[in-house]
Amino acid sequence: MNLFKNKIQDERVVNEQNKIYREIYLLIYIICLASVICKFFVYGYFEMEHVATEMIIFLVAGIYYGVRASQKGLFSAEVELHDNKSKWSYQTKTLTSGIVIGVLLGLFFGLNSAYSYADSQSQAIYYFFITFVASMMFYIPILVLVLAISYSSAKKQSDKAVEKQLEDEE
Repeated sequence: MNLFKNKIQDERVVNEQNKIYREIYLLIYIICLASVICKFFVYGYFEMEHVATEMIIFLVAGIYYGVRASQKGLFSAEVELHDNKSKWSYQTKTLTSGIVIGVLLGLFFGLNSAYSYADSQSQAIYYFFITFVASMMFYIPILVLVLAISYSSAKKQSDKAVEKQLEDEE
């Protein structure tokens, strides 16, 4: 059976196919994002049960790309290219994004708590600050840890993949 045998392919054709796949990937992301936004406006509130499929698509696609890029050694190359072009290192941006996402989650939960449960303006301010501070104390360390650990493990795995590729070429 020659079903899984590698065939010689034209490099130009493979590159064009990869461009099309990249466009399809972005199109699917845009459709999922539009679906989440439309469902938010149709239902008037945000519940996970309405957008669970879209969130699973976002999460699984991101995780899959991260795992495959680190297995193929692409993650190290992406980090190096980014660090050469940017003032901030990739690792610094990763940690900063964890902090920013934590603050945004704290703001969201604080505003939601103040709007949903407060009976007066002073109670709304109190609920906002209590929820905001508690959310930041919880989410920022967890997000920073998860992002730092995932970055370092992906970088380590990608570096190993690059070393193995270099050994195979010799």
